Amino acid sequence: MFTASRKIQKEKGLEPTEFEDSVAQAFFDLENTNQELKSDLKDLYINSAIQIDVAGNKKAVIIHVPFRLRKCFRKIHVTLVRELEKKFSGKDVILIAT
Repeated sequence: MFTASRKIQKEKGLEPTEFEDSVAQAFFDLENTNQELKSDLKDLYINSAIQIDVAGNKKAVIIHVPFRLRKCFRKIHVTLVRELEKKFSGKDVILIAT
């Protein structure tokens, strides 16, 4: 049961997209490889993720996290965004509580 699929929880009946699965996998990988984030990421998950085009031929990854977990995400925000930007090279990462 310890797989990347537990890092994304969609509304009833909805399946995650391929991109959302890749973001969930990145969270799972960070939890297992980054000692600094390991304990903080253990109970965190995302609701959805999308990739959008922004000015200057750049892309951004927008990750929606549950509103009730925003304080936990805020605690590790800087480190988490830095590590995710490394994984999604050349893309800006934005976390939004929904």
